[in-house]
Parts: sequence; structure tokens; C-alpha cells
Amino acid sequence: MTSGSLVGTERTRTNEPMLFARTLTTVFRPGDRLWPNWRGYRHGEIVTARVIARPGSDALGIPPEFTSTRILIEIVDIKVFAPEALAAGHFVGSSPDVQDPGSLLSHLLGIYGRPLSDFGDVVTRIQFVYRDRG
Repeated sequence: MTSGSLVGTERTRTNEPMLFARTLTTVFRPGDRLWPNWRGYRHGEIVTARVIARPGSDALGIPPEFTSTRILIEIVDIKVFAPEALAAGHFVGSSPDVQDPGSLLSHLLGIYGRPLSDFGDVVTRIQFVYRDRG
């Protein structure tokens, strides 16, 4: 594991208390994650939020490891942006270490271990609300 992955793990785990407090409402993923693209999501889709304990590697076929946290969320907005098109308002509800394009790129590199150019130089912003079970 690279030191970048360790940083990504520490940063990602900071999201876990935010999930429990229901204050995290915006996340970013590298590339175009709109369905039907690879690992894509749809508006209105209900998914299980999980927290990465140890990043994996798609290139090496190594899946990430997750903490035991599982929280149902509903995607209420999903859009693709070039990082330079993101403004301060796009980061509302994101983790404290992801508040501008520079910190976002650093965060994603730490988790995915690959530059954004490997993902088409775009990011997907996903906004969600929390759903109760049942």
C-alpha cells in the first residue's frame, strides 16, 4: 500500500462520524458516475453508504475493505463537473477536508491512487439524504 492510500484511508474515516450525525450530504467520485456508466448511480436511487477502511485497486483487482457502518441514503442530485468548474457552493455538505477543487483532487488521489486524467478529467458530485430503514 502506498502512503497516498494511507492518507486516503484516514481522510475517508473522518466521514464516519459525519454519517452517524447525518451531516455528510455531498460526496465526490472520479469520472462520470451517471448510470449506465461504470459504477454509475441514478437520481432517486437508494443505496447503502459505507466507509472505506482500506482502499483497493481496480487495476490490481483488489477490492476495498469497509468498516461495519451501513447507512441507507437516497441520491437526490447527481452531476458531472470538470474540477475547475466547481465553486464553493458545490462543496456544501462535504467533509471538511474536501472544500475546494485542490483538496478534492488530493482526496481522490489518496483514495483511488490514480490521477483524475485516468477518469476523463471529470468528477461526479453526489448529493443525498438519509433514509430510515423499514
